[in-house]
Amino acid sequence: MLKRFTNLFLLIPALAVTGLSQSVHADWDVNNGGISVEDARDVVITLKSDPNHDPEAACLAVTFARSLARNPNANITLFVTLDGVNLASDKYISKRRLKEYECSTPFPFDPPHVTLKENLDTFITDTIGDHHNVVVCPICWKERYGEEIPDYGVLPGVDGVPGDAIGKMMFDADKILDF
Repeated sequence: MLKRFTNLFLLIPALAVTGLSQSVHADWDVNNGGISVEDARDVVITLKSDPNHDPEAACLAVTFARSLARNPNANITLFVTLDGVNLASDKYISKRRLKEYECSTPFPFDPPHVTLKENLDTFITDTIGDHHNVVVCPICWKERYGEEIPDYGVLPGVDGVPGDAIGKMMFDADKILDF
């Protein structure tokens, strides 16, 4: 029995060394397609966390959306759900804490830090096209805001936006990033 344990203790480190020494290729090492000018994609970026409680996640979601939307052929949609729907309320994202929190931006022509509201406004104004770039979960919004209309984005089933817009958006998405 003791010999088995000794062999097992020798086998585990040997397997670990063998596994760690194998060649690893990250996604950015090999190009199998993706978002490029020739091969644009539909990408949905979801935000489910409350911007006031997790401003970093909200900033990152909006910054990713802005970054990916720089490709004019890509269709980038920011989909806010659960407590993330607060991002669609101007009064909410203009709160003092969120005014003081600054999003870091990697964009060369932007200041290195902007507020979440400035980041969102820039995403919305920079992604003009024939699609709506911010979609608000109607169930989540109604639970928090009742019949109020969001300041940012669209609600499926309201103002001419088809009621099945979320299903179509998700089924058509090539990639979904979740924050």
